[in-house]
Order: sequence, then C-alpha cells, then structure tokens
Amino acid sequence: MKSNYQKWIHKFGISTSLLLLAAMIGLPVAASLIYGIWPDFGELWPGFVAVVLFMAPYLPSETIGYMSVMGPGALYLSYITGNVTNLRMPATIGTINALGIKPNTDECHTLAIIACGASVITSIVIVALGVVVSGPLTPIIQAPVLQPAFDYVVPALFGGLVAQTVIKGKKEIFRYLIPLAVCLFFCYCTKVASAYYMLIVIAVSAAVAVMDYLKTEKKEERGE
Repeated sequence: MKSNYQKWIHKFGISTSLLLLAAMIGLPVAASLIYGIWPDFGELWPGFVAVVLFMAPYLPSETIGYMSVMGPGALYLSYITGNVTNLRMPATIGTINALGIKPNTDECHTLAIIACGASVITSIVIVALGVVVSGPLTPIIQAPVLQPAFDYVVPALFGGLVAQTVIKGKKEIFRYLIPLAVCLFFCYCTKVASAYYMLIVIAVSAAVAVMDYLKTEKKEERGE
C-alpha cells in the first residue's frame, strides 16, 4: 500500500505539472498563432538566461531541503500553485510544529498535504475576494488623493526588506553595493541594453561571493 501510494503521488504530481506547463505555454502560443504576433526572441533570451542562472542553484537545493519536511505530495502541490517559501512551507512547518509531529515520517508527509491544501484554498479565496471587491472599490482606489500611497507602496516594501538585510550584515554591505555600482555604470556610461543588466549583476555577484569565500577561507587557515 505504501509503495502504491508513493507511485500514485509521483504519477499524479508529474502529470498535473505537465498539464499546467502545457496550459501556460499553450495560451501565449495560441494567441500568437491567432493574431500573427510573435515576441522578439532576441529581446527575450537575455532575461530567460538570467532567470535560469538565478534559479539553477536554488531549485535543486530547495527541493532537496523541503522534501524531508513536506514530502512529495505537498511539494508537487506547492510547486504547481507557487509561493513555496512565502506561504506553503511556513504553513506546513507551523502546523507540524504545533502538533509536535516528527519530520520525514508518513504522518508528517500526510499532514503536509492537508496543510498545503488549506494554504492553497485560503490563497484562492483571498484572491477571489480581492477580484470581487476590487470592482466596487475601483473609484476609491483610483482617487487622486490616494494615488501617491499606491505609487510608493511597492518601493517601500522592497526598501524595507533590503534595508533589513543590509543592516543585519553591515560588514558584508559591499556584496550589495558592488553589483549595484556595476549595474549603474552600465546603465549610465554604456549603451548596453537593459535586458542584459540582470546577467551582468548575477555574474558580478557570483564573482564577489567567490572572492569573499576565498578571503574567509584564508583567514580561517591563518587562525584569524
């Protein structure tokens, strides 16, 4: 029974993931075929490569790290619906810790599916309510008096997150300033297209991280 259940989980997870991938790709392709409008792949590929480079080391480690807690069923569910780190994993860990269930057990993985399912349903309900309520609230949201607040809410959120990260690691602030300085240099002093900025920043960030790692290793060898 256990083996059959695990096989069913993987078959169902893989099949639904492929269906979702087909739906995500099929809609823009169908629209392009119908209207005869295709994107400029020369403009798209730098962003695509940047995302792949950014996610390539992150996704395998995330999958391996989350598997022991969430199990295959909840992990498939999380990846299909999204927001794994922000919503699904916290909901799962919070539930498991509250009930005192041992990680990486059948009970843990079964409960993880229930916790992730509840998180997904909650997200869908909130989004649906937002869509329903946004209609009547549109005149209020678009009021000129409130427009400055909506213009600056996203920069304020990201600014708070970045500031918190920088403040916690004052000694490592150069890790953020060097890629930023390089990006600003290419922005104002060269004619490189903005599509390549993320690729440049990723390369510079990786180089800075490697140099910092080697510097730390040398200090440890000297006993500093």
